[in-house]
Amino acid sequence: MSKRLTVNAPTTCQGQTRNPARARTLRDVRNQFPTHMGSVSQSLTHQMAAAVHHSRNLDLHRAQFVHGTMVNPLTRCVEDYALPPFAELRVSDIVPAVRTAIAELALDLNAIEDDLSCEDAEIQWESVMDRLEIIDDPLARLWNIVAHLGTVSNSPELREAKAEVQAEVLAIQSRRRQSVDIFHAMEALRASPEAQHFTTEQRRILDREIVEATLNGVALSGPAKEQFNAIDLRLQELIAIYEGNLIDEINSFEIIVTDKIELEGVSDSVLSLLAQNAVAAGYAAATTANGPWKLSLDMPSYTPVMSQCTNRALREKLYRANATRSGAGPYDNTPVLIEILHLRHEKANLLGYSTFAECRLVDRMAPSVAAVEAMLEELRKKCYPKAQAELKSLEELAAQHGHPTPLELWDIPFWTEQYRQQQHELDAEELKQYFPLHKVLKGLFELSEELFGIRVEAADGEEQTWHPDVRFFNFRALEQPGEPVIAQFYLDPYTRPSEKIEGGVFGAIASRSKTLRTEKAPVRRPVFCLIMNQRPPVGDTPSLMSFQDVEDLFHMFGYGLQVALTTANYTAASREGAIEWDAIEVPSLFFVSFVYRRDTFQRISGHYATGEPLPDETLDRLIASRQVMPATKLLGLLCKAERDMALHQHYDPLSAAETVFDVERRRIEKFTVMPPLPDDKFICSFTHVFISGYEVAYYSYIWSEMLSADAYLRFEEAADEQELRRIGREFRDTIFALLGIEHPMTAFKMFQGRLPSTRALLKHYGLDR
Repeated sequence: MSKRLTVNAPTTCQGQTRNPARARTLRDVRNQFPTHMGSVSQSLTHQMAAAVHHSRNLDLHRAQFVHGTMVNPLTRCVEDYALPPFAELRVSDIVPAVRTAIAELALDLNAIEDDLSCEDAEIQWESVMDRLEIIDDPLARLWNIVAHLGTVSNSPELREAKAEVQAEVLAIQSRRRQSVDIFHAMEALRASPEAQHFTTEQRRILDREIVEATLNGVALSGPAKEQFNAIDLRLQELIAIYEGNLIDEINSFEIIVTDKIELEGVSDSVLSLLAQNAVAAGYAAATTANGPWKLSLDMPSYTPVMSQCTNRALREKLYRANATRSGAGPYDNTPVLIEILHLRHEKANLLGYSTFAECRLVDRMAPSVAAVEAMLEELRKKCYPKAQAELKSLEELAAQHGHPTPLELWDIPFWTEQYRQQQHELDAEELKQYFPLHKVLKGLFELSEELFGIRVEAADGEEQTWHPDVRFFNFRALEQPGEPVIAQFYLDPYTRPSEKIEGGVFGAIASRSKTLRTEKAPVRRPVFCLIMNQRPPVGDTPSLMSFQDVEDLFHMFGYGLQVALTTANYTAASREGAIEWDAIEVPSLFFVSFVYRRDTFQRISGHYATGEPLPDETLDRLIASRQVMPATKLLGLLCKAERDMALHQHYDPLSAAETVFDVERRRIEKFTVMPPLPDDKFICSFTHVFISGYEVAYYSYIWSEMLSADAYLRFEEAADEQELRRIGREFRDTIFALLGIEHPMTAFKMFQGRLPSTRALLKHYGLDR
């Protein structure tokens, strides 16, 4: 990314010297928009005052930075519009870089508020929205980097550094979101004659920014505003504690097995991983054949043991540990989540809503809590009897093999795998040999090129990464003049339980923007990260992907395609959160559908040792296996969505009548064919709703799947490859290009030509019969 033009001298405001390192951006703004530099009248919160206090000592730092005698790599990458120099970053860089950005944003906010509050202020898109985008970007981008490091390189030191400045970051963000001058300027802009000529994207941005400001307390004042901001600060602290507890709990748990008979049924490839884990834990002599083997709660270790090991007692021990993760002991999340729910409820009340669920649905596609719960109940009624029948089939299979019935919860993964093997003659470990990571990536990129006219090119070494395993790629638009690079991404594929959050994670480093263009780049390219947690290479064997890993990769890459192919001109329409949460999963779930196409299998599969393609008969069985226990899968999604609604709509934090676990258990009872353990503490590790932003949004997986399944119908009905490519371009130019610019339903209708139907979703889960 290229640097913006610099200026030679700082601007002044009533004798106060402006920041020379930042003045280039401010000067660019001032050159475009007339300014009226008045007195700084905005009073600061306690935290903002502390941030400004820190800024008093920054002038020497800035001068040294400019003259090259002191370089903070985080500050440098933000000022230079560059990607982070991850290999150079130190935890000690975080606090000073963040405080520099906070102080600069404080000065910028003072200036824009003075300008907008003048009687003769010109309220135009450029003087309000473009200017806000420019001044918001440095801290937003810097804080994204810090959050990203917490996902992939978590450590006590990093958490401590983040916690040290979190109050100051939240204070300046609250100041920005709650600025009455800015809010009134946006309202005036929306009501101005100029607004009649705004693009759809501009109108939508203004509408959503005004709603967002309202939900962030702009209408509050006095003690209510102070309370609101204190709640926000405490919530951020609690989320960090919740996440840290989970990572520490996983790191603290281990089962060391020394007798191989206890791991009967576990494949050699899994034993190799468990032995490798043991070596990392200090058992230097551990081997695949002789052990010892370390079992843990990270998914690449936990999942295959639960589905393969014949040792029922060991499965029970593992299951109970996972079901009660962070539910007691030194890493207990119970008091943390209770306080989070209490504060979310209190925050909603301050904004005039009865529950947090009602508050969160204000800017969603779903019209109400009742509508969400009606959808969940309608689907539950359809799939519950089928899920009961599927459980009965498992128990019949287990009984045939002399296993005691009824089955227990720790038996389900094992007998589901046995059922899959019996019904479709598929061995999960054998299948992995046909899905080496490099082959899957190659096929994934070929498919993307065929459908959407983009090429993914390896660019390892072009940018620094945070770990040697991380790769870097460029997106090229093959149908644009010169085939320009339009996006870039990092891929961090392997599990690192001691420092990475579990599961797949998508994160943005920079969003597309024409406003933030530079001399050399007419558009700022989007940059994102795909964080996976699959099994790493073991010895000479490459990383072999389970079929779930393959689905997860396609899922994550679907997010990436959305970010890479958007045509939004402004950060507010291209950033994470620009799309309604109900529709945010549409691109990812849509792309997963392509995994089950025969031509896709041929692209992504090949034996890691011989290169032989997946046999046709195996391929047929694998495609058919998508329908293995489909009702149970859907019921599991519905149950998590109901848990989410139970926590945020039906649990009353101010009542002692029921505990949060009582309410959860009561609400999910009709969503489970097997009741959870009496001491189940699933919500103590429910990362989606307590860490990842899916509070009152887990239902969106199902809502989005309805839209994505319906959209995919057109691809299923394509007559030939030429038509498939044509439809792919249509999807690129509507859904991918316009989500964030248009309302999701509008973009869907532009592609499909009608409103969505549930028919495809019901067919997908075998509920159409």
